[in-house]
Amino acid sequence: MIGERAPDCELVDPDGKPYRLSQAWAAGPACLVFYPGDGTRVCTAQLCEYRDHWSEFAALGATVLGINPQSHDSHRGFARDHSFPFPLLSDPSGTCCKAYRANGWWSTHRLVVVIDRTGAITHHRSVAPWRRQRASELLDAVRASS
Repeated sequence: MIGERAPDCELVDPDGKPYRLSQAWAAGPACLVFYPGDGTRVCTAQLCEYRDHWSEFAALGATVLGINPQSHDSHRGFARDHSFPFPLLSDPSGTCCKAYRANGWWSTHRLVVVIDRTGAITHHRSVAPWRRQRASELLDAVRASS
């Protein structure tokens, strides 16, 4: 997928409104963070680490988006509980997860994708379910995409 045009999917934001992925990469590098579940131990740790490094993502002009099929209500509560400064988007049909190869028979695979301003995929990395991609690794991928 590296070098390919990123699929532009329509998801649901925490307020239940449509959100197109191209909105994110039009503004600068977009980091799509596909994760298995709201409130799970590893997912919470991963997203909290990105929250804790938010100023570094913002300094690079990067947008971080958490994505999985759970409801926008679930995402809204999870984001509120952990003060995430980035949106968690719902993919109720699983279409986006499938387009990025993050779908699995049991849940969403842990996957991080970086898309540059032109809409090209510059980073596509699956991570084992019990591991997470560190903020430093994702920030390096964003820097490399610029």
